[in-house]
Amino acid sequence: MCRDGGQPGSGGKTEIGETIFATGSFPPVRLHVPPSDAYTPRQPESKERLAEGLREVVLRMRQVEPVLDEIPPSNTVSHPRFGGLNAKEWFLLVGMHYRHHLLQKERLDAFLAV
Repeated sequence: MCRDGGQPGSGGKTEIGETIFATGSFPPVRLHVPPSDAYTPRQPESKERLAEGLREVVLRMRQVEPVLDEIPPSNTVSHPRFGGLNAKEWFLLVGMHYRHHLLQKERLDAFLAV
């Protein structure tokens, strides 16, 4: 078992996994995920810490991207909802996740502007 609870070499994607990778984004609907210590990070202590964390993610992504081609695509780790993802798919999922949160922010900004 992998650190995140997924199984290495756990096979292909689920139907929803196939869909999000075919479209390159999460569905434009609100997703409800129950809070979990395994998936829900603690809230940052400040806006500055949040910005620092985002910069750390960008830096780490820049470090990881060059080695993705060296990882065999047949090596997968199971995502709880999307099924077996290879390293490149996990990498792409980060961008999809952030874009999804930016859409959430746009909805909140529009709501607050009313």
